[in-house]
Amino acid sequence: MGAPALQIEESRAATGAPTKLRILEIRPGDRGTSVLTDSGTTIVLPKLVGAQVRKGDELIVVQQAQSGPGPSEILIRKPNLKRSEIYQVPTGYATQPKPDRRGELFVRAQVIAANLGIAAIHIPCHVLRDYFFATNRNLPWSSQEPLYRFLRLTPDASFEELRLGFRIRRMELKQAHASKADFAALDRAYNLLADPQLRAAYNELLIKPDAPVPFPYSGFGSLLVEGAADGDAFFARRILAFLPERRHRTFAFPLRRLDFFSDHAILRDPRRKLEVLIDHQLLPLKWDQTWGQWRHLISASIEISADFVRTGKYRKRDGQWCLDEWGTALPSTTETAVPSEVHESILKARNAQSRFGRYFDEIDRLRWHVQQIPTECDELRRRCWGYGLPGDFDVKQITWRPDYDQYYYDELSRRARTIYLFREEYIFDLERCVVVELPQAGHATYVFAKPSSLQEFVWQYAKTSRQEILTNRYNVAQRLGFLGRVVHGSNKADWLRELCSRIGESSPF
Repeated sequence: MGAPALQIEESRAATGAPTKLRILEIRPGDRGTSVLTDSGTTIVLPKLVGAQVRKGDELIVVQQAQSGPGPSEILIRKPNLKRSEIYQVPTGYATQPKPDRRGELFVRAQVIAANLGIAAIHIPCHVLRDYFFATNRNLPWSSQEPLYRFLRLTPDASFEELRLGFRIRRMELKQAHASKADFAALDRAYNLLADPQLRAAYNELLIKPDAPVPFPYSGFGSLLVEGAADGDAFFARRILAFLPERRHRTFAFPLRRLDFFSDHAILRDPRRKLEVLIDHQLLPLKWDQTWGQWRHLISASIEISADFVRTGKYRKRDGQWCLDEWGTALPSTTETAVPSEVHESILKARNAQSRFGRYFDEIDRLRWHVQQIPTECDELRRRCWGYGLPGDFDVKQITWRPDYDQYYYDELSRRARTIYLFREEYIFDLERCVVVELPQAGHATYVFAKPSSLQEFVWQYAKTSRQEILTNRYNVAQRLGFLGRVVHGSNKADWLRELCSRIGESSPF
């Protein structure tokens, strides 16, 4: 849980400097807590922050003409309580646990706003433990029910069993009309145990309660803590609320690009900087270690929907430490949609791999042939029969790359009258133009004007390269009738829309 941004109803002109205000009156409301200050201004505080204030407290903020879109930096001092302050602030990266001068383990969370002179929050590991790893935050650690028992599972539960236990417990809580706190504890328990690193840290806590624990998901979010400021640091004694930066995303992902392990799979998408753990409950397929040999031939994709939280890690590159950031899917929010044809696609890929191994020499001869001579697909099929390959062998697999999305090939092939294979490219003869496609991720579709002779165009194209076409070296782009290229990009609809414009078709969108 966390707090929304500070809202200032009435404010003087922005000064950019901290303003100290005494709270004279408190008025709880549906959207927040309004406080009247000694300066005559009324400030609306988030509910969680407002629940911590009392008359006579000192409120320190940086007043602005308009409140920003993110959480604001707020410091509340209580004159009647020694070294008791409440601090809300957006936080960045939190360091890994390390000992302080007294040998107590702590993490240091970066302060993003830093308008009040506080640069970091010092959080002891036992404070992190009691907030993130506890089933009931109102009980001491020695009285906590283990997260495994809360989920009705054993410590050796697989990822599939974790999700199943989570779903069953959620149904039980719904039937029992449990409180929001119970549902939040359930989500927290599952998200921690479904993350391999956090689960390892929790297992160590069960044995050694003072073991070091990290700040989950590296600390990016909005933090509300109780403690005391000292110099440029705030020393937290208790975490009151934390809201991680999160964003809901839904996208399709090729099944072949998953990394498969014994009881789970990992999706890592460097382009979108996303990471998702997928268990057998989310992907009801019986995979094994042999999948790595032929998964690149699977054409099916799955749809993934989840809330992603921002996380990061420092890595050393070229002698310097750099912060790499990405989005990690919260397991409690992760859902998948698996197409009905996925089993057929897997069986097809498995059979194709078997054939590639059985007819390796024959396929290698075909690859050598298309590297030298542009060859029409029907001619390649006749060669396959002559080499003894099965009649249903798919010749396009000769130059197919594992990371290529079949969507592009399907859209072009259904419009093509004839398809040639040459080098690692496909040449499609369309009604009004010729299109050349390289079956690799991150490339573009090249469009050419309709030639008077397709055979002559193919042989002229075979004598040049893509770089020469782009630079129009020796006037080759003009001689081939090059009209431009359509970059694949991240949005297939944009690609198809521009392609239709290039080839003279009406767009389906």
